[in-house]
This record gives sequence, C-alpha cells and structure tokens, in this order.
Amino acid sequence: MKAPYIYDGLEAASYDLVDELSDFDDYAFYRLLIESNPGPVLDLGCGTGRILTPLAGEGMDVVGIDASEEMLVICQEKLGTDYPNTRLIQGDIRKFELKERFATILIPGFSIQLLLKAEDIESCLKTCLEHLQPGGQIVIPMYMPWEMLESRSDQVPLELRCESEADENGQRFVAWQGWKLDRFEQRLTLINRFQQVDSSDTVVVEEDREMTIHWKLPFEMQSRLAQIGFSEIDLYGDFEMKAPTQESESIIYVAKA
Repeated sequence: MKAPYIYDGLEAASYDLVDELSDFDDYAFYRLLIESNPGPVLDLGCGTGRILTPLAGEGMDVVGIDASEEMLVICQEKLGTDYPNTRLIQGDIRKFELKERFATILIPGFSIQLLLKAEDIESCLKTCLEHLQPGGQIVIPMYMPWEMLESRSDQVPLELRCESEADENGQRFVAWQGWKLDRFEQRLTLINRFQQVDSSDTVVVEEDREMTIHWKLPFEMQSRLAQIGFSEIDLYGDFEMKAPTQESESIIYVAKA
C-alpha cells in the first residue's frame, strides 16, 4: 500500500530550515495533554522529530512512525544514541501493528490531512484506537485554510515563502509556494518549489512538489471519531486550552479510547 505522500529529496533535506510548521507554537500544547494522561507516546508522521526529539529529551517513552526513510535518518541523527527509550519505525500511518499500547497518540503537523480517501482516514483512526490503552487519548490537529477560502481567487502562482541562513559554504535553501483550492471537494493543493542556492545565488538543485491536503469541518470529524468508537471528543483552537472559534486556523481534536 503506497503512502499518500512521502517527504524526500530536497524537501526532506531542507525541512527543518524552511518548513512552515516551524511557525506553529504547538509543542507546549501537546506536552500539557501528555502530562494530563501519563504514559508512552506514539508520534505518527514524526518526520525529522520536531515534536518527538524534545519529548525524548524529557525522558519520555516515545515511538515514532513515518513513511519517509530520509526524514527518519535526519531524526535519528538528532537522537543519536542518547535516548534508548525512543524508537523510530518506517511505516504507514494508515495501518501499523505494534505489540504495545500507548497513553497518547499524536498526529502532529496536520499529517492526517494528507489522507485524501475516506477509507484511509478510517483505517488510520481504527488502527490508532487499537493501539491506545484504556482511557488513552488521540490528539489530531487539523488546519483550516481560512485565508485561502476568504480570498477572491482559487489559485495563486509561486511566490517566495522562505529562505534559510547560509551555511559555512555559503549555500542556503529557498522555498517557493503557490496554491490552488477546490472548495467543493474541500482540498487545498500546495505547489512547492525547493531550491539549493550557492554563495553566488546560482541555483544548484531545484525540485518541484505538489501536496494536497483535505480538510473537514468540525461536525464531520467529530462524527467520524464517534462512529469509529472514540468518546469524550473535545475540540481546541489554535493550540490553546480553549474552544475553537470561527476564525481558528487550527482545530485540535482530543478523543479518548
């Protein structure tokens, strides 16, 4: 079963330096939820370890799953050999089999929105439920593209989004982004261009990628979670311990097994 989207190549290499997720202040939110329900943690779509490595640094038992071998290599380099209670597994968030259950399962970085088919989302959520301890919790943030939805256009061409600091050799990463919107299907396609540029501003390597995410309205997601068997489904907005508003760009679902 081929993974829906795999980070690799220049996108994986530049991820920690130019990815938009670095703009989200979400770690403290996850940390507070984990404190409220202590126990082992599963990080689905752990990538380069943006959330996993600080959890490991605090001495937590953490398992990370990601489809990208290249992202996991970067994550392992960060971990080194200092965290024996942390394991990384290359796998598919839609279906995995681990011989353990967890107090908390995180799907950070809006990874669940890369699952475009209803059956893929259902498979992921059912598998998560099977891997939760009694009373365990799943934490699922979902991005709502209000900025795009409120614009007059359904498509925007490539624009400079971000560039990294130059390294010791004068090279840096540059990220461009455009997007197109399908309001009826509730899909946002991000059109990305990643470049590695040398000290003379010459493009050394360039890669174009398209990533499509699917968003769901709160009642749709709540209904799906309840149908699968989750209970006590709480909603939070923008990684704060308060209910979301109509303007919340991030809606976080926290549900119990």
